[in-house]
Amino acid sequence: MRSSWQVVNIEDIAHTPGLLALLERHVPEAEVRLWASADLSDEVAAMLQRRFPGLGIVQGSLREGGATAEAVEWADVLLHGSGPSLVAHRDVAEWVRRTGRPYGIFGITYSGADAPVRDLMSGASFVFFRDSVSLGRARDDGIASPVMEWGPDAAFASDVRNDAAAAAWLAANGLDGGRFVCCIPRLRFTLYWRIRPGGRWIRTGTVGTRR
Repeated sequence: MRSSWQVVNIEDIAHTPGLLALLERHVPEAEVRLWASADLSDEVAAMLQRRFPGLGIVQGSLREGGATAEAVEWADVLLHGSGPSLVAHRDVAEWVRRTGRPYGIFGITYSGADAPVRDLMSGASFVFFRDSVSLGRARDDGIASPVMEWGPDAAFASDVRNDAAAAAWLAANGLDGGRFVCCIPRLRFTLYWRIRPGGRWIRTGTVGTRR
């Protein structure tokens, strides 16, 4: 399972446990190894392994060999997890080149792509899009996987909880359970310049974003 793109916001973290929970529920016989990006932190990896004790985690490029290459040789199917695009298209292409085995794509956004990425998506056994606009755009662009449907972002299936930390935060902020509303503004551009200082950034409209 190719997922865990980064750990700078809660949704990026939740993609992975959500998809693992769906596989646990609907394909309980599956043995899963997570192919995570380099940003996966020790804290998040430990959280995943507490919830999914049998989960194996590998990191690194397939071209580097090692545990990642071993996991790819072992796997029957590659599943690309939720994200803002076909995030790991280079890894999917390398999977196809090395193994020729099936692969699928779950719960992504699609806003256009170059021909090689569109071909990869057409070659997938299935592609689920996390919004209907993405699905329509993919069809308009001629992407023709055998199964192309709407499917929610995997983050919605995450069932990982930390009740003690949540209760402490509510108490610290004077909130009673069930007696407040949480409003999340649209913040499409993550504030990387605050999270990772030192990077170059540009301003788009009123929102700054690092290149």
